[in-house]
Amino acid sequence: MKQVAVVFLMLISLIGNAQLRQLSIQHSASVKLPANARIQEIGSITLPFWDDFSTSTGLIDTTWWMPSSQAQIIPRPGNGILPPTVNVVTFDGVDANGNPYSPTDSDGPVDSLVSKPIDLTKVPASLRSTVYLSFFYQVKGLGNQPEPEDSLILYFKKKDGDWQKVWPIAPEKYATDPTIFTEKLINVPNDASYFYDGFQFKFQAFGRQNGWYDNWNVDYVYMDKRRSSGDNSYLDRAFTDLPSSFLKGYTAMPFNEFAANANHAQFLTNSSTWLRTLENIVQPVEFTAIITDTLNNVVLDTIANSEELVLFPKDILEAVSALPDPSKFDLTVDSLYLEIMYFAKTGDKFLIDSIYNTGTDTVFYPNINLRVNDTVRSYVTIHDFFAYDDGSAEFGAGINQLDGRIAYQFITENDQFINRVEFYFPNISRNQAGSPMEVHILKDLKNEQESFLGMITGAIQHEGINKYVSYNFLPPVHVADTFYIGFRNLADDGLWTAIGLDKNSNTGSKIFYSVDGSWIQNVDIEGSLMIRPHFGEGIVSGIETNLKNIDVYPNPSSGKVNIRGEFNNIFVLDITGRPIEYSSTKYGQDVQLSFAIKNNSLIFIVLEKDGQNLVKKILLSY
Repeated sequence: MKQVAVVFLMLISLIGNAQLRQLSIQHSASVKLPANARIQEIGSITLPFWDDFSTSTGLIDTTWWMPSSQAQIIPRPGNGILPPTVNVVTFDGVDANGNPYSPTDSDGPVDSLVSKPIDLTKVPASLRSTVYLSFFYQVKGLGNQPEPEDSLILYFKKKDGDWQKVWPIAPEKYATDPTIFTEKLINVPNDASYFYDGFQFKFQAFGRQNGWYDNWNVDYVYMDKRRSSGDNSYLDRAFTDLPSSFLKGYTAMPFNEFAANANHAQFLTNSSTWLRTLENIVQPVEFTAIITDTLNNVVLDTIANSEELVLFPKDILEAVSALPDPSKFDLTVDSLYLEIMYFAKTGDKFLIDSIYNTGTDTVFYPNINLRVNDTVRSYVTIHDFFAYDDGSAEFGAGINQLDGRIAYQFITENDQFINRVEFYFPNISRNQAGSPMEVHILKDLKNEQESFLGMITGAIQHEGINKYVSYNFLPPVHVADTFYIGFRNLADDGLWTAIGLDKNSNTGSKIFYSVDGSWIQNVDIEGSLMIRPHFGEGIVSGIETNLKNIDVYPNPSSGKVNIRGEFNNIFVLDITGRPIEYSSTKYGQDVQLSFAIKNNSLIFIVLEKDGQNLVKKILLSY
């Protein structure tokens, strides 16, 4: 029976002829507790409890949550679609270190999110019936659909140590729309078994235990007194995503690519993000967006200035900037490191304690600042590389087939020289560092020898979460127009290898894969691979160019090149630095070169005299 090879970049099930799939990765490092961690862990906090995860960098905030919690906070919306505020918590079948809960295809408890102990004895007896916990949840989002038997359950911990299930209670069923966050309010029973020093609540997911499966997203968790079953209006306006890049399709591009066009019209587009109100009244909100040169701390352009959006109750609208002004970019430098910042004039303040106590002074909770989600930032680099991704992987694009290959398409409008390629190889269910692989640079996907412009063999490296690793090409490889960065799996162990996959941008149509020698364009997944080609000065780098009185012509050439002037030695190289066969004849005052290759190509003629060198780049055009 013929063995079927499978490449996984995943988002579809392992059925039929599925060739693409998506892998869970490690999103956060292990939380290493200090020596007094047990005391710190069990120390009680008091109401209110509030976390919207918007300031998280990937780790659970132990101000609110037990460090032993295993659910993962993924920056940006991550696995969520239009969440209440930027960043969500995602539940799946791997722990916070990317390890599956079971090596087998079994169902059971998976990720959990457990609150710190809360001292509910501080709540006055007259207000104990008004304590509610609220949160928003979303099934699947951008991830994997839970099965009907899977669940996300909320528990309250009673004084005797038992965890009491409080949601969902039959006959309630989960909301099934994967694009919507559904809000829930749960009352804490007015009972001495709950109102004690040490009360906790826990979100516990149940599903497949051996990988990234059965996803639930949770956001905006809030618990306080003076609430009711209808208290779902929050004096909070927030951005739900980071600003998109103003470079069309890119988060980074080479400076010479950007500067080649006088007005950059083909590269510039509108930046945007989303702004939401969590209040039950009409709320006009102004937003401003600016581009800042981070190296010099100078504002280059204001691309939205106090633009007003009218948000209806619980509304969400897109905040769109104007086009950047091309004249604001300094083209005399060789790099620009830019920040795009959106900030909203919301009127948000600290969370209010005594909002219901009319006739008294307003009392605020100074530890809960509702302004933290009113500002969002993202970054654009114009330097020496292309990037489609935002630098943060939600998942991995994986392959477990020997000789299985992945290729990623790029297009340049200039002659460029790739001197290194960066990959982010995340940890999946294992640390994949050390697995053998190849990096290819291809001019097309015809599987012909001429398609290969460069290749290096190496091993997968993992330097940390969202840390890129460079693979160097010496000499640099020339590319023009369309080219591809390829990855080939050399591991014959049947284990997964994976490249980081950013789900917040979509260049899935530029991803190709091969398991049997023929290339197939991806049509099943959305996302951007975390592969970045870097460019340098090519083969001319490091070669002296101060020889004078030497002419090399014509350029372009139809196959013969004349050299006029004095020199000692000639070297002719192709774009990968390999020697090219040639013959030379004396032709008047010139030396005339003829070349064995008869196809259109770029070559380098290196002339040496007295220890000095001159390099000439010649285009052969037949």
